Amino acid sequence: MIFDSPDKGYCLHTLNGVYLSSLNKWIRLDARGNKPGVQAEFSTNEEILAFSIQEKFDEKDYPIIYLEPNPKTIAALKKNTDALEMYRYHLPDRL
Repeated sequence: MIFDSPDKGYCLHTLNGVYLSSLNKWIRLDARGNKPGVQAEFSTNEEILAFSIQEKFDEKDYPIIYLEPNPKTIAALKKNTDALEMYRYHLPDRL
């Protein structure tokens, strides 16, 4: 969600995928940054994201690590010049 409730809109957030050859493993990283009440951490054993997925609000997690960005996301970024307008009205519903 963009703010604290679904009626204020949803946004897409992208995690970063990092391959650690020493572990032969891909790890998703959350680069949203820490602040009071938000604590994402790097771990090779468990995923510690800044925010948990709230399924009761129909939030989705796509656990796949893609080699390239989703074309729908790129199209939305290229088409829009106002980030808030894009967040509120022009992001894809599903990837």
